[in-house]
Amino acid sequence: MDRRILGLIATAMECCEGRRSRGRGHPPASTVRVLATLRVFLREGTPWRGLRATTEKASGSTLRRCLAAWSRTGLLGRVHALLVRMLRGRPDLILDSCSVRAKRGGDLTGPNPTDRAKQGSKYHVATTGDGLPVACAVTGANVPDTVLFERLFLAAFAVLARIGTVLADKGYDAERHRELCRKFGVKPCIHKRGRAPGSGLGKWRWPVERTNAWLLENRRLALRYDRCGFIIQSLLQTSRDTCGLRARCESAYQRSPAAFVLTLVCKS
Repeated sequence: MDRRILGLIATAMECCEGRRSRGRGHPPASTVRVLATLRVFLREGTPWRGLRATTEKASGSTLRRCLAAWSRTGLLGRVHALLVRMLRGRPDLILDSCSVRAKRGGDLTGPNPTDRAKQGSKYHVATTGDGLPVACAVTGANVPDTVLFERLFLAAFAVLARIGTVLADKGYDAERHRELCRKFGVKPCIHKRGRAPGSGLGKWRWPVERTNAWLLENRRLALRYDRCGFIIQSLLQTSRDTCGLRARCESAYQRSPAAFVLTLVCKS
């Protein structure tokens, strides 16, 4: 990823995190270095021990410690909400999921019914109408999509200014989900079970399929090796932020760098 984009995301993280207290010992690694290391770790699937500290990257132990701290404080979620509030997209909300194999088992895994009951995880993703990821979650591969509908919907509603329509396949079919949408003034377009294929929703649901493909370009997500649940959740959140916000952050920065940084500071 372009280091300038990493710098923009690092600026957002530092604004949300606030000033860190300096203690004794070696100064902490900069946020840009940690993000650069995380990006290499995600894309190339480098083992933890293969991550060596350099002038531009942090070590594997530093990355693991930062991921644990970000997961504990919810920093990645706050940064994502901040960046999404700066962007304007289509008001539709599209839900989908994809399953991957978990070679070593661990937290948030289960027998995958579509892969001969092998251990796996499922990534649940919600995007706007133009493919901007706004919510995500990790569960076992045997967890039905309908269980995550309310969680994704409320998480997306918390960061979006408004939602016009919810688009989902028959995996999310439930009358309580339609009632939840109407309660918030949202039009539900959820394909019903038992109906013949060809609902026509594919003409509007393709952005979430593209986002899933972007997420699975990261080797650490496409084939899960990490056993800890907080690590895989942090990796998914980071990939969600980078794959969906890169082009938009870059265009906003090119229009007015000073206004972009000022907006980060004011909205944090």
